[in-house]
Amino acid sequence: MKKSNLVIALALTLFSQGLMAQDNNDTKIASHQLEVNVPEVAIIDIFDANTGTEAGPIMMDMSNVTLVGTNAEAGLYAFQDMSYGNMFLNYTSVVGQAASGFDVTRQIDVQFENGSTFPGSLDLRITPQTPVIIANGGDANSAGSVVTAGVALGTSTPIGTDALLVSSIESVYTGDQNYGVKLTYTLEQNGNFSGYKAGLYQATIRYTLSDL
Repeated sequence: MKKSNLVIALALTLFSQGLMAQDNNDTKIASHQLEVNVPEVAIIDIFDANTGTEAGPIMMDMSNVTLVGTNAEAGLYAFQDMSYGNMFLNYTSVVGQAASGFDVTRQIDVQFENGSTFPGSLDLRITPQTPVIIANGGDANSAGSVVTAGVALGTSTPIGTDALLVSSIESVYTGDQNYGVKLTYTLEQNGNFSGYKAGLYQATIRYTLSDL
C-alpha cells in the first residue's frame, strides 16, 4: 500500500512539473527580446602612402633645398620647397545623441605636443583635402568639414596648443589607408629671418578625435 502511494505521488509531481513548463498561452506567433549595445567610438590613425605603413618619423632636411639644387645660390632660400604629402588621416566615429535630440559631433584637433622643439620664425602648414570615404562608410556631411586653409603650427600656433583641422564629424567610417583626409606638410617662413637658427629640432605632431 505504501509502495502504491509513493508511485502516485511521484506521478503527480512529474505531471505538475509538466504543467509548470507550459505557459498555456502559445499561439502561432512567438517572440523574445534582443538587445544590441552600440558603444560610442572614436578611433584615428595616420597612413603614410610613401612608406605603406602608419606614419612614423619624418625628416625635413633644409639642406636638401638650400645647399643643393635650384636654391643653392646666395640670396635664395625657399622654405616652401620642403614639403611632405600623401598622408591620410583615417578615422572611425560612432556618435550618440545629446539630450536635445541632436547628434553629437566630433572634431579633429592637431598640435605640437608639449616638449617639442621647432625653429623660430617658421610654421609647419598642414593642408587637408576634403574627406574621401569608402562606399556606405558615411556621407559628405557625416565625414566632417576640413579647415580649407589648413593649420599652421609653430609661430602661429605655439607648442602645446590645439588647432582645429576637421569639424562636424558624425558617424562615419572613412576606410583604411588611402581614404579619409589627405594631408600635406609644408614649411613656411613666419617672422624675421633673424629668429631662424641652425639646429636639429624634434617635434611630435598629435591628432585628437574628440567630442565637439
